[in-house]
Amino acid sequence: MAVLRRSLMPLVLLAAACATGDGMASKFQDASRDYNRYLRWGDQDRAAAFLPQESQGAFVEQRQALDERLELVEVEVTRMTLDKQRGMATARVDVSWHTDRELVVRKTTLEQTWQWFEGNWILVDERRVAGVPLAGFAEPGAPHPYLPGLDAFRESRHIEADEDAKRPRRARRRDGRERG
Repeated sequence: MAVLRRSLMPLVLLAAACATGDGMASKFQDASRDYNRYLRWGDQDRAAAFLPQESQGAFVEQRQALDERLELVEVEVTRMTLDKQRGMATARVDVSWHTDRELVVRKTTLEQTWQWFEGNWILVDERRVAGVPLAGFAEPGAPHPYLPGLDAFRESRHIEADEDAKRPRRARRRDGRERG
């Protein structure tokens, strides 16, 4: 009986984790917190791991150039929203900063857009929404210097916006397997 209980315990724990549905939410909290912490402390390589692979090199290059003249004093996530159905999330982030030439602390508010992809949260857009413009972050309505944006990321990875768009794709894959 004890052996049976021990062998069933992992299944019970897995079922409990799935039932709470907190995996996606807790991973988002962790990803947002870690990315912003790495950004704050100038750890570009670790921060880059949260970006699409094709954006990582440009991100590291730009951050290294900025770190020589820009000091991030504080980075604080103030709001998070999560759309589990679409696998999307946003984080509102307040950044306090100053330049090496001017020690006046300024504040910029950013909005980060994240996409759930292959079991991880990927930062696909990050732009200023309030406060003083800050080098390295896109302005509203302007193209981002290295991030693809939500729509381009979803399209390039064939992430459909809704279930109706997924059905024909699943049918084509299923038909292909049945013929093969």
